[in-house]
Amino acid sequence: MENIIENVKAEFSRAKGRIERDLTSTPDDKINWAPTEAARTPIQLVAHAAMGTEGIAGLLSGKPFPFSSMQEMDAASRKAEKEFTTREQALGFLEKTSNEYFAWLDTLTPEQIASTVALPFGDVPLAYAITFPADHLRCHAAQLEYVQTTYGDYKMEM
Repeated sequence: MENIIENVKAEFSRAKGRIERDLTSTPDDKINWAPTEAARTPIQLVAHAAMGTEGIAGLLSGKPFPFSSMQEMDAASRKAEKEFTTREQALGFLEKTSNEYFAWLDTLTPEQIASTVALPFGDVPLAYAITFPADHLRCHAAQLEYVQTTYGDYKMEM
């Protein structure tokens, strides 16, 4: 079990480092810029990724899904993301939710890791589901990297 948790933490830390480097390397005049009105800004992408870590960990720990639909969740997320306007806010929130996620991982017993968790899209082995937060971070890091290309930044921050 210890090895599984350490591997999950290592993978999450790599994904977290990637999105942090992406935001840190984004020019000041672009951190609150989006290529379209419907797109998230780099700050909002990091805040959203942090909210995802918090939300996924909540689901995995047994909290009910607090929305009636994915559309409701997206609307609530977009509203909350608008409160973040600085790197410090977004990165601080990411650090907070990451620490909480790691603390929760440390509470898992071998029996829990071997169990199945009920998620809105079906039952999933917990040993697999605990990898979802890292996947979510990587998805939004890739989006942030795409936003960077729209203004001509083709540097790889991986």
